[in-house]
Amino acid sequence: MNKLKAVFFCLLFVWVLFSSTNTVFADEVDDLLNKCEVAPDPKPSVMVYDYELSPETLMPGDVGVLTITLKNMQDKPIEKDVDIKSEIKGTSGYVIDIDAETRFTMDAYIKEAYIIEHEFKAYNRYASAGVLGPDSKVDLAFKIKAPAEEGVYMLKFIADIEDMEGKSSKGIRYFIPIVVTGTVNILPLEVSENEVRLEIINEGLSDVNGVYVVAVSTASGVDCQQERIYLGKIKSGESAIVVFKVNRAEEWGRVENANAVFKVVYKNGINKHESNPVCVRMPCSAEEEKEKEEGESLVEEQSETSFSALTVTPTPTLSSSSSSTSAFKLPGFMAVFAFVGLLLVVAVVFAQKKRKRKDRGGGEE
Repeated sequence: MNKLKAVFFCLLFVWVLFSSTNTVFADEVDDLLNKCEVAPDPKPSVMVYDYELSPETLMPGDVGVLTITLKNMQDKPIEKDVDIKSEIKGTSGYVIDIDAETRFTMDAYIKEAYIIEHEFKAYNRYASAGVLGPDSKVDLAFKIKAPAEEGVYMLKFIADIEDMEGKSSKGIRYFIPIVVTGTVNILPLEVSENEVRLEIINEGLSDVNGVYVVAVSTASGVDCQQERIYLGKIKSGESAIVVFKVNRAEEWGRVENANAVFKVVYKNGINKHESNPVCVRMPCSAEEEKEKEEGESLVEEQSETSFSALTVTPTPTLSSSSSSTSAFKLPGFMAVFAFVGLLLVVAVVFAQKKRKRKDRGGGEE
């Protein structure tokens, strides 16, 4: 730019020098300036070239690192050559020869770069991040924390750019989509009296590492040979099988509703997670099951015998205890038979009393 100004002032000096002798010369100088075709100052062009999230997918509440790559899209400095040679009319063969070169470096100054906090939390921002030359890149890393709910979120990135003269250039307003999802679950496959077989399923979109299964608690009389089993890494959408061996005590069969509880501990990046605990009911052995069935059948037989004794067997005689047995349910014909018998007994007693009175009256006469 300084060279162009020097050329302009030289031409202006020549115009002032010869304007008093020939008015046509001024027009010639204007024509030469138009032929210079000096372009306006170009601006640097910076844009988001790439971005990367680590881990690739965040789970609810995870902390990750979002790295945004900025690139100056000007591939090289801009050079402008001005080479004009012309003879000015009416000046006795005077020739003007202009040969100038202008170079624009196109460097970009990153004044500020940050992330708008909305659902996500951002822990850092950049001020005076430096100068970005033509066809060069810079990585800006941001520590972010995901919200507690799953979903797809749009993260807004802003960068303010200036040229090397301190003039504002085209800024950056860029949206980055981030998916928040994923969990690890336990599926009981097979449970026997000696072992528990579990399937660990990674339902997330990214790999998990440092995976191990823990026996949280077991029933009284049941002991797992291992409190935890390490699995390592499980890729997205895949699963792994784990088997816990179980030692049983003699009194275990007497425990009602024996259960064992398991959970998975794993990491997504640097974030540690735990799955929901799963309760597994432990089965009884064959002998204990047989004893249990025999006990149930014995109870059923006893209940049936008691019921038949109460509902079928009638009371043989009428006595003072008849009121206590009246609560039992008797068949209809038995009730009628008992009532008729009672009437007969009353009639016989009444007849005997009448006969005694009659005999007593005859004796007195």
